[in-house]
Amino acid sequence: MMILQELNLISFGKFERKVIYLQEGLNIIYGGNESGKTTIHNFIDGMFYGFLKPYVKRRIYLEELEKYKPWNREEYVGVIKFNKNDRAYRIQRDFNKGEVIVYDDITGKDITDHIDNGERIKVHLPGIYFFGFNNLVYRNTISIKQLGNQVDSNLAKEVKDRLANISTSLDDDISVKNAIEYLEKQLDQIGTKKAYTKPYGKAIKDLEKLKDERKYLLIRQEEYQDCLDKFSTLEKEIKAKIEEINQLKELLKKAKLLNVKRNYEEALKIKAELESIDKKIDELKPYSQLSIDDYSKVLKLETNIEHVSEEIRNLNKDLTHLEKEINALKLEDKGEVIEGVVPDELYEDVELFDELEEKKNFLVLNNDQNRLDNLNTQINDKIERKNRIKTANILFIIFTLGSLGLGFVNAVLFFLALPLFGGILYTRSLKKKLNEEIDELERQLNDLSKREEDRKKEIHNIEKEQQIILSKYDCESKSQLNRLKDNIYFKYMNQTNRLDKKHRLIKSREDILEKINNKTMNIQTWVKERDEILIKNDVKTIDEFNEGLENKKLHDTLIIDRENKINILDKILGDFNLDELKSSIEGYDDDYFKDIKEIDIEDISQETLEMEEILSQKINEKVRLEERIISLNQYVKQLMIIEEEIVRINGLIKEYENKIESIEIAKDTIESISQEIHKQFAPTINKKVSSIMDFITNGKYDQVRINDDLNIAVENPMTKEIINIDSLSGGTIDQLYFALRFSVSSSMEDGHFPLILDDCFIQYDNDRLKNILLYLKNVSNEKQILLFTCQNREKEILDELDIDYNLIELS
Repeated sequence: MMILQELNLISFGKFERKVIYLQEGLNIIYGGNESGKTTIHNFIDGMFYGFLKPYVKRRIYLEELEKYKPWNREEYVGVIKFNKNDRAYRIQRDFNKGEVIVYDDITGKDITDHIDNGERIKVHLPGIYFFGFNNLVYRNTISIKQLGNQVDSNLAKEVKDRLANISTSLDDDISVKNAIEYLEKQLDQIGTKKAYTKPYGKAIKDLEKLKDERKYLLIRQEEYQDCLDKFSTLEKEIKAKIEEINQLKELLKKAKLLNVKRNYEEALKIKAELESIDKKIDELKPYSQLSIDDYSKVLKLETNIEHVSEEIRNLNKDLTHLEKEINALKLEDKGEVIEGVVPDELYEDVELFDELEEKKNFLVLNNDQNRLDNLNTQINDKIERKNRIKTANILFIIFTLGSLGLGFVNAVLFFLALPLFGGILYTRSLKKKLNEEIDELERQLNDLSKREEDRKKEIHNIEKEQQIILSKYDCESKSQLNRLKDNIYFKYMNQTNRLDKKHRLIKSREDILEKINNKTMNIQTWVKERDEILIKNDVKTIDEFNEGLENKKLHDTLIIDRENKINILDKILGDFNLDELKSSIEGYDDDYFKDIKEIDIEDISQETLEMEEILSQKINEKVRLEERIISLNQYVKQLMIIEEEIVRINGLIKEYENKIESIEIAKDTIESISQEIHKQFAPTINKKVSSIMDFITNGKYDQVRINDDLNIAVENPMTKEIINIDSLSGGTIDQLYFALRFSVSSSMEDGHFPLILDDCFIQYDNDRLKNILLYLKNVSNEKQILLFTCQNREKEILDELDIDYNLIELS
């Protein structure tokens, strides 16, 4: 028997440090709406099953996990204490961390590792360990929530599994569900034809791949045989081609010997010509050192000497003419002073006078008198405005003092003093600002006055300096000074022109003398250089030099001709000499060459090369074929291996198919046995449900039928016809599902577990409620009952029936 003893909601939903103590028998947990009944109900579920969703392959939580997470606290923790089979246990769970610890509450030993951790998600599930079934069965049998008038579709499978255990060995380790799951797991491990990651599908795919590979290898095998045939044909063609090439080479040998014979004869002829050329070269050797460049220089120097000599003669004529002109100019040296005035000094003074005049005009035009007048006006305006503000300020002070004085008579006048005092402050501010502006304007006025005084002094100094210049030349005005300047300029220019002409003639004479001297020196240099070149080339005259160069040309031509013939001879001899050529043709008379005189060596050589190219191609093709044959040979070997592997894979596939067939037969057999078990236990469940319904309906419904999927139908007590559950009232439907859940729970239990009911009887009238409470009173002798309710009816009826119960009221 299992008894829940203490629920400690440390931090869960709306509760914090809430402890609920439960007793054996009937416990009534009473509270109004939103008092937390459903929260406590779900707390028990969460402590045992952690709000984990059943039948999933990965860790997925029900929405309740988030729903009951405290809003204003970090902790999400609870503890539940209970007793099962006279042993005390404690479950402690941290919902935030997903951690659960199970203790033996007597010894304090941590026994969590002994708790089932789930087959798929590897999480400790105390509910499975202590109740023997998953959360789905728990919520459909032990824990019944408000208006729970239906059962989960998966409950039927779980019930069949539990009933099968009871009907066979009463051993939880032996399970129809587990057996089916094991067989399905075996099938899943083997896989299907399309599941290529599983053994069966992988074998099918491997077989297809091997067959495709075999097709490819058969093509390679055919290619291998074709290559062998081509290889044999090529060997024959290569042998025939080698014989043809050997014949051509023999013919080419005769043609080359004939060519050697002809080259030898040509070489003898060229050798005789070279001996004649060498003799002539020796005769002309003295002229070989003459330089054509030196001859060109001599001709150029001679031309320069003649040309410059002519220029000197012309310059001497010009010099005679200049001497006559210079002697004709008898100018008097009148000096540089004209009428007591030095012209250059006059020009400088006039220029200075003009500059001073321009500066004075600028100063006169740029005076600041207007700005001075404007500043004086602004200062006067601001002084006048300051006086007005000063007067206003005095008036404000008078009125303010008056208001303060009258304020003692009438308090209202005190408030009049505030704006008047503000006027005092405002006028003082304006006065201060105007003082600053007047100071700034007076500062500007002083600066301008000083600058204007400096300007007038500078104008006076300029006029004084101009008067000194006028007095120097005894002039009264600027116009008289300009007329004096013009008069002196004309007189000065006439004298200057005559002096300039004399200077130019003297300068020209000096230039001509310098040119004559330079050209004479050039002629002397050129004559010396010309004579040195003639001596160097061992000739006396230019004509003799020219005749020697003609012999040099002939010498150089013979040298070139000799080199050409040597090159021809070298080309004819090649890497041989005359003796070697002579030796190579000895023993071959003209009869040996008579049949090849018309043969072209180039044609034979070209034909031989073409033959050798064809032979090379065939040899290369043979090598490639040989390499391909070696390469294809591995495919031939691989084909044998593939054939063996296909046989092996076919055997493996047959083995998998036999296993699949055996597993399917086993599944069908187990499911058939499961159907038989239902037939065996269906009367028992029907009887239990009918008995409960007979009790709680006062005999109205005593025949109930439950099918394989736990669907309910009842027998009409009057007509004996089977009535579908949808035709019954809501209260009767609730009674039927309660009876079904209770019967299923009783059939599946190994022990007596608590029954947790959350507002299940809201739709019951008082008679139905009284009957069900009487039934629960009887049941409470065998199992603990937790009845959550928001009504007083249960308490009133229990008190009326004088039934003992433990009342827990939620505020």
